[in-house]
Amino acid sequence: MDQRYFCSDLVNLTFSDGRCQCANLEEIGEYSALVLTEQPVPRGAKLNINCGGHALDGIAGACKFDKILGYFVEIRLDAASRWSAQWFAPEHFLALTRTPTRALPLAMASGY
Repeated sequence: MDQRYFCSDLVNLTFSDGRCQCANLEEIGEYSALVLTEQPVPRGAKLNINCGGHALDGIAGACKFDKILGYFVEIRLDAASRWSAQWFAPEHFLALTRTPTRALPLAMASGY
């Protein structure tokens, strides 16, 4: 499973036909990203996410419209274009870690 991190950073999307579009990087993971744009992005569009002097190659997936914010676009990153925090960390980056939950027997938890 792709662990994704919340973030916020302005990036540029460059499409295979040369068009460019500004976007906000909302989530990033090794295999995928989520961007917020003002214009819809067609499913299957090949694009680059230009960020921090690097480019991630990917393919647009679902594009969901929010009438207040804009278009949330899922991007699946190409196998040769995996993200790593070692070479690019978004300006606003939140790495939440999950801690295992330890269950106690009912008698211990309730004190009886």
